[in-house]
Amino acid sequence: MRIFTLLMSFVLVFATYASAHEYYLLPKDFTPPAGASVGVEHRLGQKFNGNQMPWVTPWNVRSEIWQDGKSKSAKGIDGDRPALKVSPDQNKIATVIHQSNVDFLTFSTWEKFVSYTNKEGLAHAQQASNDGIKPKEGLKEAYARYAKTLITPAGSSEGIDAPTGLQIELIALKNPMSLSATETMPVQLLYDGKPLAGANLKVFVGIDTEVAHRIITDTEGKANIPAEGEGPYLLNAIHMTEPQGKEAKAKNAHWESFWASLTFKRAK
Repeated sequence: MRIFTLLMSFVLVFATYASAHEYYLLPKDFTPPAGASVGVEHRLGQKFNGNQMPWVTPWNVRSEIWQDGKSKSAKGIDGDRPALKVSPDQNKIATVIHQSNVDFLTFSTWEKFVSYTNKEGLAHAQQASNDGIKPKEGLKEAYARYAKTLITPAGSSEGIDAPTGLQIELIALKNPMSLSATETMPVQLLYDGKPLAGANLKVFVGIDTEVAHRIITDTEGKANIPAEGEGPYLLNAIHMTEPQGKEAKAKNAHWESFWASLTFKRAK
């Protein structure tokens, strides 16, 4: 009953914020004392200032903490806010990941679909409707979120992020706590384990801010994030394809999108 009540309470939020709103993980402390427990919020919204979402078990397909190439499950209790509490057990960087369930959104007008795809660098999706291959009314999108955050125990700059097998994934190629004040942060975007070139990567610097940079990933799916102080930083990228998964095909979605996000804080 509690899960049902939570789902009903937040279904309107998801319906309203489903499109063009980032879903990301935000630790209460990016650099907690070694061995300490730290809350990790699930957030949904714009301008790196989203609403805090509770832990709801059906929404979490994967929820894990990774250190030194090894993972363990990280789960909350239904209704918890922050959604998670994690305790990195090594004095090196920890990666917390979240994979959502697949959800669906039907665009009420063609204009809303055009606005969304233009904003997110997905204008290629308009062509199929312009060519009459897909409709302009009642377009249905299947989507899922793949979020990561990096937590490093205070005083440490050891360890590095690595692929965790998410279908779409932003990977930090250096430990953000090892960067100098002027050094860019190299990242790579993978889809199905392969570099995703030509993706539109949005960069937010600091809570409650507009997009600071839009960077297109290169042929190796890589991008360099400019140094603008400690942050925190939020990176977001979307990949839209023909329906791939069983759920998207079963519900006759016209498009399927895969949302990647990464949050981190720099030392300088």
